[in-house]
Amino acid sequence: MRTADPADFTPRKLLSPVALADEEARAHLRLVRSKGAFVRISRSPLPHETILIDRRVMILAGQETSTGREYTVTTSQILVDGVHSLFRAIWDAAVDLETYLRSDVPHLDADGRMILKALASGLTDESAAKRLGVSLRTYRRRVAELMTKLEADSRFQAGLRAGELGLPR
Repeated sequence: MRTADPADFTPRKLLSPVALADEEARAHLRLVRSKGAFVRISRSPLPHETILIDRRVMILAGQETSTGREYTVTTSQILVDGVHSLFRAIWDAAVDLETYLRSDVPHLDADGRMILKALASGLTDESAAKRLGVSLRTYRRRVAELMTKLEADSRFQAGLRAGELGLPR
């Protein structure tokens, strides 16, 4: 994607929350935004991919299958205008990427913050459990709960996600 130099061209990406499933996708969207695109997240269901070019060309991409994807390309002004109108309606109801990410911040209670701090300290599970005054089994259960809240697959990813969300430790 090129930077948006011309004043009349601003790329827009409209996505559902599924597009934010992993950190790599979130980082990509931040990069796209840093290049001048507007990125919004919609709670409305969206098709797999729709591309509008200069309100003159539309590309509709079907779902990925074992035989590939099917694409439909049209320059029919009636279809392009209709899809553009639908896009605008959903766009207007959607929220900016950063606003969505901030609203998606999980609430951590005092125990959750203590577990997060213990993870950040680099202590072994045994040492962290002892410091917090809980059993090893309880500590590990709370770490697993925290990882679920942060939608993380590893402790390292949980730390990154907590930092990204600005969660207090």
